[in-house]
Amino acid sequence: MAASYAKDIRPLFRDGDIDCMKAGGVLLDDFAWMSVAENAQHVLHAVSSGKMPPDAPWPKDRVALLQQWIDAGRPA
Repeated sequence: MAASYAKDIRPLFRDGDIDCMKAGGVLLDDFAWMSVAENAQHVLHAVSSGKMPPDAPWPKDRVALLQQWIDAGRPA
């Protein structure tokens, strides 16, 4: 079964991550924003490169889950 934004992706982002990124126009808690392919790829690049979150890189399984969601067409 494909990952969904509401059940699988949104919970990956902590409130602090959301607040920090919102200042730069990155709306991690907004499905409409995250469902845009370019935006989702931007977030994927940030977490896979270790640029985000600032305190510690995501484990590979979290990055893989975000990639799976993007590959599945970014379902709600």
